[in-house]
Amino acid sequence: MEVISGKKAIKGFIKAVITSTALTMDYSLIADEISTFGYANPEMSFVNLSKLLYAIEIPTISSILLIGFLTFFYVHVNNIQTLSKHTVVGIRVLAFFASASVMVGKLFYSYHDIGLLNRGALQLVKGMFVFCGLFMLFSAVIDFAVSGYIEYCKKNKDMRCGRVFDQKWIGIGIAAVIFAVWLPTIMAYYPAVFMGDSEDIIYMAYNYPTGLVNIVLPIKEGIYVTNHHPVVYTLYISVILHAVSAFGGSNNFGIFLCAIIQCLITVCILTYSCMYCAKYLKNEKLALVAVVFYALCPWMPKYAVMISKDTFFADLLLLLAILIHKSIHTRDLKKDMTALIAVSVGVALIRKNGFYILILTFVLAILLYKNLWKRWLLALACIFAVYILYSNVALPAAGIPEGSIAEMLSIPFQQTARYVKYHGEEVTDEEKHAISGVLDYDTLAKNYSGSLSDPVKRTYNKNATRVELADYFIVWFQMFWRHPGEYVTAFFNNYYGYFYPVVNDAMKLARTSVGSMANTNRDGYFDFSHCYDSFHTRLRDSLTFYDLIWMHLPVLNLFMTSALYVWVVLAALLLSCVRRDRAAVLVTIMYLFLIFTVIVGPSNAINYERYVFPCILGMPFLVCICFACDSQTGSFADGKE
Repeated sequence: MEVISGKKAIKGFIKAVITSTALTMDYSLIADEISTFGYANPEMSFVNLSKLLYAIEIPTISSILLIGFLTFFYVHVNNIQTLSKHTVVGIRVLAFFASASVMVGKLFYSYHDIGLLNRGALQLVKGMFVFCGLFMLFSAVIDFAVSGYIEYCKKNKDMRCGRVFDQKWIGIGIAAVIFAVWLPTIMAYYPAVFMGDSEDIIYMAYNYPTGLVNIVLPIKEGIYVTNHHPVVYTLYISVILHAVSAFGGSNNFGIFLCAIIQCLITVCILTYSCMYCAKYLKNEKLALVAVVFYALCPWMPKYAVMISKDTFFADLLLLLAILIHKSIHTRDLKKDMTALIAVSVGVALIRKNGFYILILTFVLAILLYKNLWKRWLLALACIFAVYILYSNVALPAAGIPEGSIAEMLSIPFQQTARYVKYHGEEVTDEEKHAISGVLDYDTLAKNYSGSLSDPVKRTYNKNATRVELADYFIVWFQMFWRHPGEYVTAFFNNYYGYFYPVVNDAMKLARTSVGSMANTNRDGYFDFSHCYDSFHTRLRDSLTFYDLIWMHLPVLNLFMTSALYVWVVLAALLLSCVRRDRAAVLVTIMYLFLIFTVIVGPSNAINYERYVFPCILGMPFLVCICFACDSQTGSFADGKE
């Protein structure tokens, strides 16, 4: 048994006190009348220092338990001296980023003011104290996790964890289990789950005019289809709806067929992912955990039957991650590369950011695997060729315009809107004219919403010329130098939820479906409807309670935060680097590129998890590749196997 020295125990206790204080600190300003209470001379320095003490809010019993646990943890945490310098640097960077994310997230979510810790010297001291406490905690936690991870990988190298996945029927069995657990959701929300984009997609499937005509310039008169929502997904919906209609089927059955095909494809890809983790990565325990997660997570079945391109995009990205990982050690090069290129093309066409993710990923692959540069270059060439032909030839020939450029400008538009809302009196007539050429200046202040850019983007002038856009960006740049803090605030306010864990409303998808379905029916073209008999109503009520369990039970509710899945990607990248597993690094960075692209999107992740859904779907695979029991995965960063 290890003997703990008095010095180490005292050091651990001091760290525990600082950390517990940081975790319970009230960031808000303490009123002068509170801090001066009991002092005969309110001018004494003790008055200001008292504000620090009043900011600590933790009950006595809770503080004893928390400090006791943290002291024990700090004293017994693994010794980082066994780790390489590069690993320690990676840990410190991740801990720094985690600490900053928690502080920024709490400032926005709880106090709605990022500048709260910058109001006077005392607030700055409070901020530094909080940051130091968080940094110590995250550093120790990550140190402990990485050290344990290295020991685990050394002990479990080239070991199989069981024989369950050797059974011939296991693939069908996994698919059947997942589908069976999803079946209540599929039945409850028959014919499908709708969301905001479903209306436009279904309307375009019949070439009916949508609200997109206000933000997208048409190419041909009478063509209302746009690539704002991917044409390939619109075509998928269109073919099935028209086919069902031709045979006399109802709108409900047609859209149900779209949803159930999408659901079955998702089940097959998830099953393949679990099989790959068990058979190739040789970790059957984690593969079984993945099956349980896919079956029970309430988001999975709802997205599986949601009329949105997001599900197919997440499916294809997960399949691509597996194929990239597999192709590095493949023996059947022709077959695997054909599949990889086909899936890559699908990723590029099903969502616009998919194209940029692919380009960055395959360029990185060339750098990491120079001996395999030909296959990655072939994949790049095929993606470029298909995408250019599709975007520059096929779509224009069909009279289908691309989406609005406004989709890429959420960040500057939000910054301009916030500036106008809080500093509108400083905007000159020339600046107002330049902004008005691109956005509706008079409504910017009213439409500004800190966590959603859609209201501002809807005011975009689709007829804005390149000159007007250039003039706007000149003004945007000039305004930055006057109030850079507002630009920073607008950015973090729109995206802090990707890194700060806030429990998402798991019931929102069901509520949104009702409203979106009603919007789709509003012009009398369609008659979509959920079932409102006693059976379906009770089933939906049961699922609502199930959602609440996931939202409110500790540990489970962490899986209902978007930030968890972003941090899984970051942690997986660190562990892959520690292990020097280039294949895992490549796959993980592909998901990191995804995160980079969605952080220029319209919505904060606290509103909904749709933009990180590919990370949610890919989380079990990322965890499995980090804990793969396979000698091909590489050596360790500490060099001590």
